[in-house]
Amino acid sequence: MLVDFVSLTENFDLGAKEGRFMFAFLAAAAEYELELRAERQAEGIAAAKRREATGAMLPGKKKTGRPRVIGTAELATLRRLVDEGVSITEAARTLKIGRPTAYAALVGR
Repeated sequence: MLVDFVSLTENFDLGAKEGRFMFAFLAAAAEYELELRAERQAEGIAAAKRREATGAMLPGKKKTGRPRVIGTAELATLRRLVDEGVSITEAARTLKIGRPTAYAALVGR
């Protein structure tokens, strides 16, 4: 069973040789663009890692990636609160962090 595709708005008919040629051309162009995007993304990540290694990060940035939500002072406060018997949920609310973040910080991830 063969199905022909005809687009009425773009005047595109896959039953005709011109339509098949145009479809093949557009598919090849789309695949090429995907490969270019992947290359550019890999190059950008490598450049950011090089800047991080040399200490030439963007102004205000010390490392690549998402900034940490909880620092050493907050972690010490969290541990102190939990040691005092405060629930992790309440300690997280006190520090204005999420409960999963508090659990992850206590586990050491």
